[in-house]
Amino acid sequence: MAYRFACVLLTVALCVAPAFSFSAGAPDGACGDMIPQHHTDPQKSAAPYSIGLSKKQIRSGEGVTVTVKGNSPKDTIKGLLCQARVGETPVGSFDVPPNNNYVQTLACGNSKSSAVTHKKITTAPNSISFNWVAPKGLSENVVMTCTIALNGGVFWVKERAVDALRVN
Repeated sequence: MAYRFACVLLTVALCVAPAFSFSAGAPDGACGDMIPQHHTDPQKSAAPYSIGLSKKQIRSGEGVTVTVKGNSPKDTIKGLLCQARVGETPVGSFDVPPNNNYVQTLACGNSKSSAVTHKKITTAPNSISFNWVAPKGLSENVVMTCTIALNGGVFWVKERAVDALRVN
């Protein structure tokens, strides 16, 4: 009887664990392709989100506020992974205050704070804002790129801000 109970308990634990594995942020393994490991395919339709920048032009070393927002009140954000990219390479760093309830930084590769990801979100917001800082010496234009999840089974990969950020 105890053996049967242990087997049932182990089976339940193995089935439940993947469903909750990334509720507190994207894993390091998602840094390159930005595909969450949700065991389902990303959406192919247009994402119901926009990625806005507080400025369209900055200097090396300056910051910009990034806002990811649903197009309607029902388009909430349950998960998020954003990087500022030159081509496929993440650049710069995100600056997130410790009291931010929705996002935290993530070190992709050897670059500290090179991405931002969600925290455990109990009530999904319609909009999330955070700051990104251009690295010193950067001269290429930057594209803010985000994977956005409505929930664990519905998400869009590598959505881009409409405008590239010009760096002078």
